Amino acid sequence: MFAFIRLTISGVIAFVFYATWAYFANSLVSGDPDVLLKAALVQGVYSGAITLVFTFFLEYFYHHFKDKKYCLPFVVPTIFKPSIFSKDCATSKTFEASLNEVERACKGMCLPGTLLTPLPAIVIQASFVISINIMFETPNLWLTVAPSIFFSAVYGFVYSVSLNRKLRRAQA
Repeated sequence: MFAFIRLTISGVIAFVFYATWAYFANSLVSGDPDVLLKAALVQGVYSGAITLVFTFFLEYFYHHFKDKKYCLPFVVPTIFKPSIFSKDCATSKTFEASLNEVERACKGMCLPGTLLTPLPAIVIQASFVISINIMFETPNLWLTVAPSIFFSAVYGFVYSVSLNRKLRRAQA
C-alpha cells in the first residue's frame, strides 16, 4: 500500500511540475491561452502517468541487468555460461573461447548492469514524450520535453542505485 501511495504522490508532483514548465516554455512563443493550457495539460498528464510506468520499467530492467556486466571496449555483454555450450561441437567451443577472450580483455573495464538499468526505460520514455508532444503540435517542443527527459534520467539512475543498495543490505 505504501508503494502505491508513494507512486501516486510522485505522479501528482510530476504532473504539477511539468504542466507548469510546459505552460512557461510555450508562453515564450505563444500568447494564446488555449495553446498554453493544451500544452500544459498534455505534458502534465503524460508526465504524471509516465512517472508511474517509468518506475515499473526501472524495476523490470533492474532485475534483468543486476547480475550482468557489460564490456565497454567491445560493447557486448560478457556472458559466461559454459553450461549452455555442448563440449562436443567445434562451433560452441570457438564461441565459448571468444567469450572467454572478451572477458579477459575487459578485466577492470566492465560496467555493472545496474548502471545500465535506466537506459532502456529512458529511451522508451523519451520516445513517448517526444512523440506525444509532436502529435499535439507543441510549439516549443525541445524546451518542453528536455526537462522531462533529463529529470527522468536522473531519477532512473538514483532509483537504480537505491535498488542495488537495498539488495546488498538484504544480502548482508
